[in-house]
Order: sequence, then C-alpha cells, then structure tokens
Amino acid sequence: MLAVDPFYFGESKIRERGYLFALVVSTLGDRPLGIQASQLTATARWLKDGHENVPVKIVAIGPRSSLISLVAAALEPTAIDRVELHGSFGSLREVIEQDRTVKDDPELFCFGLLEAFDIKQLVALVAPRPVVFVEPTDRARGELAELKTFYSNLGVEFSPLP
Repeated sequence: MLAVDPFYFGESKIRERGYLFALVVSTLGDRPLGIQASQLTATARWLKDGHENVPVKIVAIGPRSSLISLVAAALEPTAIDRVELHGSFGSLREVIEQDRTVKDDPELFCFGLLEAFDIKQLVALVAPRPVVFVEPTDRARGELAELKTFYSNLGVEFSPLP
C-alpha cells in the first residue's frame, strides 16, 4: 500500500489561501484536476515499473479524490488496473447542486469538463478495467445504472455498482 497526497491534499495542501494558487494555475491554462491526475498517473507508472506483475489499484475516498482517480485511470490505461471509489459523485452536476466552492474544492472547477464528460463517460474511458463504486448514493445508482450494459458490450461481465 502506498498513500499519496496530491496537490491540495494533506501535507501538499497550501495552508493559507491555497485556492488562489489553484485559480492562478487555471488562468495559465492548467487545471488543478490535471495536476492531481498527473501526479497519480506518474505514481502508478513508477509502481508498475518496479513491480510489473503487481496490479495497481487506486482507492479513493470522497468525491474529490474519486474524480481525480477516474481522470487518472482514464489517462493511464496500462499502469492503473482497478479503481475503487468511496463517496463518488454520480454526476458532476452535483458540484453545482451542492453549491460547492472553488475555495474548498478547486479541482472540481475544471472549465469545460462537464460540457464534454460526466462521471459515466469517465468510467467508460477507464473500461474494460474495473471501476467499483462502494456504497453508491441513489443519485449514483440512477446516473450510472447503464454501465453494466456498457461493460457487457465490451465483453466483460462486470457491474460497477453493487
């Protein structure tokens, strides 16, 4: 097991007004979500390089970590073998519905992401590798119900939802 503190988490969190750094990064064309996903993909590649036959599974706790993990897995098809999400959003629309702020959740404010992708599409990019939603909300169950059929169409008998 390896614990990772990507940008804006744990020891890597900027103590005072860190959200301002996230906003500056965004004005320069980067996104906090991209930085965090890149940190996870780099860590997964490093793990795979040292242990080729050992599967790399990301376990994410909470909606922020879950989104970062989904994006990382979508970007890294060979080093990340499985993703387990605890407390994930069922839809990125929940950011708006829950009135979340950039001050607390800077990576959730990724300009243009929801326009092109939602959680369901991000899972589809990870497939056929398993993405497991642990104790999904009713919202997640409703939004992601058709993913079992999607996996089946890929020739994999798997359901992301319990």
